[in-house]
Amino acid sequence: LPPVYANRDQLVQVFLNLVKNAAEAIGDAADGEIVLSTAFRPGVRLSVPGTSKRVSLPLEFCVRDNGTGVPAEIQAHMFDPFVTTKTNGTGLGLALVAKIIGDHGGVIECDSQPRRTMFRVLLPAYTETPD
Repeated sequence: LPPVYANRDQLVQVFLNLVKNAAEAIGDAADGEIVLSTAFRPGVRLSVPGTSKRVSLPLEFCVRDNGTGVPAEIQAHMFDPFVTTKTNGTGLGLALVAKIIGDHGGVIECDSQPRRTMFRVLLPAYTETPD
């Protein structure tokens, strides 16, 4: 994969949070599975909140699990602060993930149904510009 211009510690926090959520969704299931994948898709151009034109987001990072899934009633708001389904959750994890990804010029998406949830992070590739 090409490099990403990003804060390493913040991206580590993003992926640790997504993997932790996946592990919690699986719980003690004997057939629990978390799949991490990456891809380079140079043709991907998306509209990003805060910009008026489509931007290139060729770097794709996915975290997929076969846990319980995200309830349909919160899917539209799962990246908002204080939204949680966990008994002792604060609802700040995914909100922080979305903020970090947005601050890096990217987007995060979620496709969830029972036994298959995938979080997809799309980020721009780093390109050196001559001075």
